Amino acid sequence: MFIYNLCKMGTMFIEHICFNLALAIIVTLLIDQKHAGWCTAVIVVSGCLPDIDGIFSLIQCPPTFTNGIIPCMAFHFRYFHSIGILLLYAVVVGGLLAYYQRLDFRNMALFAGIGFGAHLLEDVLVYNPASAVFWPVSSQEVGIGFFPSYSRDFFSIANGEVFGIGILLLLLTVGASIHLKRTGWTALPINIKPLPPAPFSAIVKIVVVFRSFVSSR
Repeated sequence: MFIYNLCKMGTMFIEHICFNLALAIIVTLLIDQKHAGWCTAVIVVSGCLPDIDGIFSLIQCPPTFTNGIIPCMAFHFRYFHSIGILLLYAVVVGGLLAYYQRLDFRNMALFAGIGFGAHLLEDVLVYNPASAVFWPVSSQEVGIGFFPSYSRDFFSIANGEVFGIGILLLLLTVGASIHLKRTGWTALPINIKPLPPAPFSAIVKIVVVFRSFVSSR
């Protein structure tokens, strides 16, 4: 349960970045450009976060550089590849950014959820099985597996087909953002300076908003 053997196939890294950056640009086309930089950063970073559960695998079995510059893990514990963790992660990220950066909790939680969820979807589309995506409702591992023979055949860093699709989508979205003159996604929050923590009233507001969000489901 929650374990997927990746020793023969390898796991996606570069591809996730391409797909999530393309997705982030699409989202920024639909929102106020003043939020576009944070939107891009949160979605792309969140799109890579699920694989942090690979740390548990690396502790038990160090990676081997069998081919290329990206190490191969013998197996991958996928504890974080589920909707349950997605919801928890989105709330935590939204709360932290609202508390320390005075950003809108709902927007940041939404962006975090989009990025994290995109990672799960990408894995499901590529692998079969992928992971127990619907945990805690179900522990059944699911996957569609459009690329059942996935391997890092592109300079040993990515799968040629998956990476090619990601690059194509990225080029299309970048072109669309330039054409529509909505390039706020390039304003990434690089020099982040922690602001004074939000006042207690703001924390109460975050809790109220979250409770109303949950009760509306």
